[in-house]
Parts: sequence; C-alpha cells; structure tokens
Amino acid sequence: MDKRRVIYYSDARHYHMYIYDPPIRLEEAYAPVDEAAGTSANTFAYGFGVGPTMFHGTEVGEIWGSRFDEIGDVASWRARENVKSLLDRGLDPLDVLIERAHEQGMDFWGSLRLTHSSDPHVDGLHNWQFKLDHPEWVLKGDASDPSRKNNFNWIHPEVRAERFALIEEAVPRYDMDGFELDLTFSPYFFEAGEVAQNMHILTEYLRQVRRVVAAAGAKRGRPMSLGARIFPLLQANLDSGYDIETWLGEGLLDFVVPNVYTEMPLDPEFPFAWLLDLAAPSGCQVYPALGREGGGVETYRGAAASYWHRGAHGLYLPWFAWPVGPQERQILSEIGDLDALAGQSKTYRVAASQDACAKRGYRAQLPLELGAEAGNAVRTIAFYSADDGASTSAHLRLRIRDLSRRDQLEVAINGVVVPAEGFQYDPVGYLAGWLAAAIPSAALRSGRNEIGLRIVARAPKLKSKLIVEAAEVLISPR
Repeated sequence: MDKRRVIYYSDARHYHMYIYDPPIRLEEAYAPVDEAAGTSANTFAYGFGVGPTMFHGTEVGEIWGSRFDEIGDVASWRARENVKSLLDRGLDPLDVLIERAHEQGMDFWGSLRLTHSSDPHVDGLHNWQFKLDHPEWVLKGDASDPSRKNNFNWIHPEVRAERFALIEEAVPRYDMDGFELDLTFSPYFFEAGEVAQNMHILTEYLRQVRRVVAAAGAKRGRPMSLGARIFPLLQANLDSGYDIETWLGEGLLDFVVPNVYTEMPLDPEFPFAWLLDLAAPSGCQVYPALGREGGGVETYRGAAASYWHRGAHGLYLPWFAWPVGPQERQILSEIGDLDALAGQSKTYRVAASQDACAKRGYRAQLPLELGAEAGNAVRTIAFYSADDGASTSAHLRLRIRDLSRRDQLEVAINGVVVPAEGFQYDPVGYLAGWLAAAIPSAALRSGRNEIGLRIVARAPKLKSKLIVEAAEVLISPR
C-alpha cells in the first residue's frame, strides 16, 4: 500500500488479443505484461473486457464473441478465437496474465467497467444478452446529454446484481493484488434529474464490494486493494453520483485514479491536490493518470516530475502508446523516480483544451486570446515545474496564431521580463509563429510559475487577434 507505484494498464484487446492469429501462443499471451516488465512499472492493471463481455473464463457473465457463429472483422475474430483457444487448453487468460505478472515481480490489478452505452435494440460484439433482454431498464437520457441514453439505470436491483456477480466471482477466484472499478467510462448511472437522490445506491454498492474484497484478502492471508477511477474534480464526481467524501471518509477505497476517459493531455497542472487532502486521513493512495496526447520522452518526464513533486503516490498510465518499443520502455523506466528525473531534460507543456475533459470540469488554459490591439491587459498562463533556475537552464516556447515578425510582445516569468531582443521568431506555415527565448535563471522557480503576456505593438494595419495555441518550457541540466 505504501510503496510508490507506476501502474501500467492494458485493455487486453488492441495490442494483444486483436493482433495475434489464433491459436495464441503463450509468449504472445504474456506480451502485455512482458512489454512493461523490467521498467519502473511495478503494477499491471488489466481491463476484464469491453465492459459488456469478458476476456476470461467467467461462468456468471458473457465471454466476448461466444454468442456468435460468425464474426465480421478479423481483429474481433482473433480475439474470440484466442480467448477460446486458451480456455480449451485449460488456461484461463486471466490466470495466465496474473501468474506472468507475479513471475515478473509486478502486482496485478483487475479493472472492471460498470457501465456501457450499447443500444439494447442493436445486437453486436459490443453488446451482451443481458441488455438485449432488458431494454426496459436503460436510461432514457435527454437533449442536454444524449450520451446518457442507453446506459443501464442503476435504480434497478437486477442491474446492480449483474455487475456484482462478476465481482463476486472474480475477486475470490483469481490471485489478484488489487481490484479497480472503472467509473469514468460512460459514467451514467441515473437519469439526469435523479442523480443526487440516488447517490446512496452507489455508496451502498461500494460497501458491498468492499466486503467482498476484504473477505478475499482475509482468506488468502494478504490484503487486496480496492480502488476506483474517478474524475479529477469533485463536482464532476458528484454530478455522476459519486459521493467521494463519504467513500474516503468511510475508508471504502484504498486508491483512487483521477482521470477522464479520453486522449488526455500530458498536463503538469492536472488537478488532483484536493484528493490528496481528502484521502490523507484514511491513507487512501492517489494515483493520477498521465495522459498521452503530445507525449515524447521529455514531455513525459516533465509531467511525471510535476506529479511526484506535487505529492502523487503513484502514476497511472491508462492510454500508453502501442506497440511498446525502445522509446516507450525508456519512458516507463525513467518516470518512476523523481530523483533520477531531476538530472534529465524535460518539457513542461501547458495543456490545450479538450471537449471531453471540459465536460467534466477539467478546463485547460489554452487556447488563450491575447487580443488584437497594443496596450492590452496582461494575460497569464500558469505552468508547474519541478525544477528551478539554479540548477537548470530553461527556454520558453510560445506558438501564437496570427503572429508576425513585426508584432511585439512583453513576456514575463513570475514578474521577471524576458528581454525582447532574446526572442527568436519562427513562422509555422502561414497561420502562426513560434516565439522562443531563454528564461532568466532568477525567474524560474520550483512549483507553480506564471507567464505574463501583453501586446506592445502590432504590425501596421494588422487587426487579427493573437491567440496562444501552445506554450512549453524546456528544461536542460546545467
């Protein structure tokens, strides 16, 4: 529970069961674990299936593709045949991965999606018989949020019992070290106007799961962790029916993974500090998710360093790039140690807005409109750095839409003005330009920093608005 974790997640499909022609060989079945083994990733998290159906030998749920005689695409066919080929050999795919993770010195966590938006009137591989049989139990949704429609309504005990049976089967049956409830995938459990009055349903459900996990740990003589993927801001959790304050206050969770189900940016400012404060009394661990978008080695180093520096108990990688090659293994090997990251080059990149994140209250700072006229008010951008200017050299890069060489900006870092003559201008196509300059060593500080921007002069007769589209600080050891 107390060790610093790097959690590597695999959904068992996209670069596993989908790509190997059946019958899958054992070395191929081991691949999701082996690709991360020997790095700083010390925990392997595994998605049980697409949500409706499973990729293991369940007797209470439905196995992927088992209802179909013929399958219409090769990836799905491979997955069905590969799962079946292992089961026919007496090898449960879940047991195979658990044993391999333990052989490689990694803990194993199972992860289960509780919800899915499949249409109860349309059959297919991403649906399951239980929903097809019970269209009367799905959410009606509304115009304000059409994505709510077709999820099961959890006011029905039968709906809750179907998911609980999968948990009650898997937790004591498989030699897992932890179990995760994925609450951020299609996070709709109740009708839009009925969330608050039904929050107690999910809280009681979590209490039941807690009892199952605790009993399984007691029986095997070692504790099993229970955690959940939740949203990075409190209000978004409340809006979905997650009473996080009660859950943590009662000690129902051993870990939480703040994230948004999307191609999240690698954001050093990712919001999770409130969770650290809320989780501290119960000892619940906070493992914020690292995004993937725009992520090279230096950007992963910057985001990871900021997470560690801000007090994260671990890092969770839910959308890491496939296939895992030398660059990916380098990232996985480096991001688990803040001391090692201290001497490395990094990029602290300011996140750009994404609709899926903004929908959950996680709003990024970019793009930022500076205006069209000289003499405008100062606009600010914050960025977090685990480094200061005493031991590193730092450069600022800004990509600004409609910037010309003849425009002049005043740029300050924490109130220290960056000399205008130090800026280098490089056009980006015909719509934008990069401004780059060294940051004065006295300006950069460890922790939160602020970039102030003000238009000093515009090119004659140019009246378009300047918009900051990207901002990053590049760190190099001295």
